[in-house]
Amino acid sequence: MERRKLGESGLDVSMIALGTWAMGGTVETWGYVDDRESIAAIHQAIDLGVNLIDTAPIYGLGHSEEIVGKAIQGRRHEVLVATKCGLLFPQSKDQLPPRCLSRESIFRECEQSLRRLRLDVIDLYQCHWPDPQIPIRETMEALTTLLRQQKIRALGLSNFSCEEIAAAMEFGPVHCLQLPFSMLQRRAADDLLPFAFEHKMAAIAYSPLSKGLLTGKFQPGDRPGGIRARDPDFLGERFRRNLRIVDALKEIAAEYGKTVTQLVINWTAASPGVTAALVGAKRPSQVIENVGGVGWTIDDEDQARIDRLLEGTDFVP
Repeated sequence: MERRKLGESGLDVSMIALGTWAMGGTVETWGYVDDRESIAAIHQAIDLGVNLIDTAPIYGLGHSEEIVGKAIQGRRHEVLVATKCGLLFPQSKDQLPPRCLSRESIFRECEQSLRRLRLDVIDLYQCHWPDPQIPIRETMEALTTLLRQQKIRALGLSNFSCEEIAAAMEFGPVHCLQLPFSMLQRRAADDLLPFAFEHKMAAIAYSPLSKGLLTGKFQPGDRPGGIRARDPDFLGERFRRNLRIVDALKEIAAEYGKTVTQLVINWTAASPGVTAALVGAKRPSQVIENVGGVGWTIDDEDQARIDRLLEGTDFVP
């Protein structure tokens, strides 16, 4: 699989990265997940050339990191592990994860992640969300200290605005941005992706399949539960319109002998400024399908068809 530079970190990453949120998730968020299948999915990804595995402490309150740590035993030399800091474990089921990017909290979270992942060094360490209560100088000084201590190899920011990233860059290097980007959420193409390119940062696009909406597995009468239940893309007329877009994409995918999932991943990974498409999976079969999304090219005519479709100019309700 093609690899691309992770900004100026000196690391190279596969153009598909494996997301592990669902592997640590509860039944209420992502449905039933079998740890053995999760580990098999990670092994399958490595076998197929995926070298970047992305996780976070908040995914299953440490469980996702533990699964990743177990899965990569004996294969550490084949992978780059990305994890995050800044979201603390909630104290109750109804509480949102508190944000904290203080110096002490970052150091503590890093040690906990290293232990769960069974690592001596984290390849890419990312702030999960901004923390407006902590000066960005304090956050960046903590992260650059970890770089100097060789506990992390590269530094990233997730869900930060261009203004917040620019402020962070005054106090240390930023090698990578992680940002939401998909056919249904293209705003990053107007700001974050050009910003990353201008400043020689990598850009990892998460949720390219829009929580599974762009896989073609949903029907108009479905009432998705879990994490999808309150997502506007899965509600009302917007949900029905999105499904009509998926149906049109299926026709284009079929012309290439591909699934709509593979077409969507290809479009995402080939979008200007995108370094890697971060795609989640819970089982090996999903990994195999996802990896089939690269290694081929959507021609210019079909790219234009997709652009018109997404802009609504080639779409019949």
